[in-house]
Amino acid sequence: MEQQWTPEWIEDGTDDEDTGSDREERPNNRRRLLIGTAVAAVLTCGVSGAFFGPLGWRIMQQKDASLNAPAKIGDLALDESPSAKEAADDLRTAFAAPIDFESTVGAVYKDPADQARRVMVLAGTAIFLRPERELDNQFEQFENMAGTGRVTDVKPVPAGKLGGVMKCGTTSIDGTPMAVCGWADHGSIAVTLFPARSAADSAKLMPSIREAVQHRK
Repeated sequence: MEQQWTPEWIEDGTDDEDTGSDREERPNNRRRLLIGTAVAAVLTCGVSGAFFGPLGWRIMQQKDASLNAPAKIGDLALDESPSAKEAADDLRTAFAAPIDFESTVGAVYKDPADQARRVMVLAGTAIFLRPERELDNQFEQFENMAGTGRVTDVKPVPAGKLGGVMKCGTTSIDGTPMAVCGWADHGSIAVTLFPARSAADSAKLMPSIREAVQHRK
């Protein structure tokens, strides 16, 4: 007679060392293994789905950013004097210290209508999973970066056609108020300084400055 196969956790009863609890434990172990594998598969699918969902799509759209400092941005003209270049380089070095950027830009722009209303642009490219948090961190680090006061009254402002997040606030240098604005998306982040301008006026300039400085492939 052909011998019938018996699962390994079922014995023929002749071995006194194999108790009922042993027989119950073995299938339960397999059941736990199957459940654990299934849960892991669901979690993996969840992660993949999140990455290739709205968040993943935004990252793919925004990750390949490039930056430049054009000669003109509207009425603003790039200041290429040695002192302006040195100031821009110093600020860019401080700006880039907390983040491993792929590339950075630092530039000072002159306003022909008022020499006191210069604009300092600092920007860098990298992949950011949480752009708003990174921008908030930049504002928090600003006191150490530029030797100014804290950035206060920070508020969201329209980010323009490039999307992401944009905010503006106010700080001061030697008691003189100065607006500070910034943008961040999944491929770039920037902080722009506006001496002798209000945060509201600076927010109106930000979209055009960003569109002149930031580009996507």
